[in-house]
Amino acid sequence: MTASSSTKYNANFDTRPPISGRETTSSFPVFFSIKHKTPNIIPSNFKTCWIPFWLVMLTLINIPYLLSLRKYLKEKRKSKKPDDIRVLYYADCLDEVNGIANNLRHVVSFMKDHGYKVALAGNAFNTRERGVVENHFVFLLPRFFSMEQLGYANSELAMPWIRPAFRLVKRYPIDVISLETPSPGAWLVGICGKIAGIKVVSHYRTDVPGYVKILVKSQLMNKYVLKLIQLFYHFTRPVISPTRAYKDSLIKTIRVPEKDVVILRRGIPLEDYHPEYRGQGTWEKFGGKGKVRFLYVGRISKEKDLPFLENIWKEFRKENKNAELMFTGDGWYLEELKQHFADCPEVSFSGNQGGETLSGIYADADFFIFPSGTDTFGNVVVEAIASGTPAIVTDRGGPQDIIFEQNCGYILPFENERAWVEQLNACTELCMHQPEEYLKMRKNALERSKYYSIDKAAKEQFIFFKKQYRKFYGKRD
Repeated sequence: MTASSSTKYNANFDTRPPISGRETTSSFPVFFSIKHKTPNIIPSNFKTCWIPFWLVMLTLINIPYLLSLRKYLKEKRKSKKPDDIRVLYYADCLDEVNGIANNLRHVVSFMKDHGYKVALAGNAFNTRERGVVENHFVFLLPRFFSMEQLGYANSELAMPWIRPAFRLVKRYPIDVISLETPSPGAWLVGICGKIAGIKVVSHYRTDVPGYVKILVKSQLMNKYVLKLIQLFYHFTRPVISPTRAYKDSLIKTIRVPEKDVVILRRGIPLEDYHPEYRGQGTWEKFGGKGKVRFLYVGRISKEKDLPFLENIWKEFRKENKNAELMFTGDGWYLEELKQHFADCPEVSFSGNQGGETLSGIYADADFFIFPSGTDTFGNVVVEAIASGTPAIVTDRGGPQDIIFEQNCGYILPFENERAWVEQLNACTELCMHQPEEYLKMRKNALERSKYYSIDKAAKEQFIFFKKQYRKFYGKRD
């Protein structure tokens, strides 16, 4: 699937700075959109009440077209072979900078380069005046409605104009839609996909109920979001989980039957990270000269449990003067975090980084520290161990599956300050006084990362998609 020839190229309509690796290759015409407003103008909780209305309206006005598309796709599939399938990945957050967007862009790009018939779609961010196609295969659809996501800066809830998406589906018939985020656009794409007779599955990439509990004070909103998530994963089964921990969460909290939960591995471009980047002076550009280096990479926000990291570091530094801590990333909590560490010269901030600079930071670190209890997987944990850097993670959430029984890091009790401080001290002792044992852990980390190659993830996912295709459409070899 490539960019439609009917789209027009126009590169000058995004008010954000350019994002590395994302090239606009064509664009959609300008569509009417409801003006994006900040929560200060209209309270966010109130604005979310409009989402079901827009969802129903956009679905109803497209039903005649969707029924026509259903008939068209049914005819096209009669002559298709069982293994000749096309998959569309859809994620509302695709035009943002986050782990989901970055991972999907890497994985789908790899799939296309290796003969898989795939495409990737999402919403254009509110800073764009129109939808665009990036790198010839990432479709950022024209936006109809958007609003700031509750308690989550630099992210939004949005709904696209659906007709352009399904015009592309008619040109490049797809057989499976994989919804990557349970947001408004995914609801719309999922419902319309079902009306058009397309198999719809979903991927549990974000612990939305967990985030909402941390970021939104309203108990009513917490219950409302949980109910919506349960409904979403009810009509998009089977549901893909990246880890055992979130398989359990899907069963117990989201109430998805166990038979409808499938664990599939994720993959990252491992070739971008390697211990060979260690010792090339990257760390020194941003950090100090501590004997033991701890690193955090990711979004700088409270749902990553960074206030907890602040507390344990300040306790740890009272007795240990040999270590330093670096934060790499950006987010709404960054300036406050800097203020909290103003009297800690051993704490540094390198900002958003990518390419060889990021690879060098990972490899130069002695330990990667990731206290989050709401991550379903943890791409950054794999990036760290692929760099030969052992990781310290919590026993809540997905990252523990990466480390479990691999001797490439430590799994600690969630928000147990004493356990974490003791472990930081032990890590410091290991680096300084047991270099041979530490080197073994670095080698184990590198070896463990190979399990999460994009090639393995792509093959595993397409075996799953083919199984769903045959079952849903009644195809036989």
